[in-house]
Amino acid sequence: MDFKKFYLMAAMAMVLVLAACGGGESSGESAETDEAGAEEGSDETIAYENNYESGPPRGEEGETTEVNETVELPKNSDKVAIYDLGVASTFKALGIEENIVGLPKGDNNSSLSEVNEEFASDEYANLGSVKPDEFETLAELQPEVIMIHGRQSNTQTIDEMKAAAPDAEIVFVAADSNNYFQDIMDMTEFLGEMYDVEEKADELVADMQTKLDEVNQSVTEADKEMLFIQTNGGDLSFHGVGGRYGFLYEDLGFKSAGEQEEDEVTDDHGNQVSFEFIAETNPGVMLVMDRGAAVSEGEATPVDVVKNDVTQGVDAIENDNIIELNPQSWYLNSGGYLTGMAQLEEIEAGMAEVK
Repeated sequence: MDFKKFYLMAAMAMVLVLAACGGGESSGESAETDEAGAEEGSDETIAYENNYESGPPRGEEGETTEVNETVELPKNSDKVAIYDLGVASTFKALGIEENIVGLPKGDNNSSLSEVNEEFASDEYANLGSVKPDEFETLAELQPEVIMIHGRQSNTQTIDEMKAAAPDAEIVFVAADSNNYFQDIMDMTEFLGEMYDVEEKADELVADMQTKLDEVNQSVTEADKEMLFIQTNGGDLSFHGVGGRYGFLYEDLGFKSAGEQEEDEVTDDHGNQVSFEFIAETNPGVMLVMDRGAAVSEGEATPVDVVKNDVTQGVDAIENDNIIELNPQSWYLNSGGYLTGMAQLEEIEAGMAEVK
């Protein structure tokens, strides 16, 4: 045997083995690097402009604090607690509702409107009332994000939330009544970006804008003054320009039958009025919402309560131009995509019957 050739061949074989081993280690390191990169990618965040007013504890007087901050929210978070039932409907519209861990359903799911009935499932924890008085469930969930509405934007409630879920980002997501439908569409776009469903969000926004334009046209063509009356037991309240439902005038084109001084706005729960007020304003169309039917401590009132000897000569009552509004959609669940569309569809259907 030629030993020189043997040793040369053996040496070459060893080099090849070492090269192969080195290549294997390199591949393993590359895989680990890729995995680490993927884990880092899961920490991606999205900036949210968190602007709202934080008031004193409920039932107390005190100063209001302006909150203006930019918050980084985890993208594609699957641990979101939502206290704004309207925004919960936006999650559903986008097909991302599985990321909600809990929301305030009320006793026996009484707070949920028809479009939010899916959330009655035990898959979603019940956070109690929209004005929460218990936070144990929130503490058990330990959400990454807590989305709040005006009903929770007070120092006492926010402090309780922080104590229950100290690692959660608390953000205000409610639509402003002065920029109502635009805020709904902006939130739809934001959630689309947060959950990488921008194309779906764009489609939804386009559909809402089309519906908004259609309803505005039907209201404008009817050319009738409108009076919005909220009932609550035996009380009547008027919602006019600039109040909680100011978007009816700003966005949908209604003209208010109720007289208001220049720059006067109605209270958040409406201004208390009488049957004589309805008779004097003589609206051509009336929107009637029964707040008592929407809240647990309320007393349901039939829409016919506005019909009596005092109001019998009112145009809207004589012509049966009364549009009854769903109180869950308009009071407890407002401010989201599906609930906003439900509001538009109610107005559209009602105006189609106006004489």
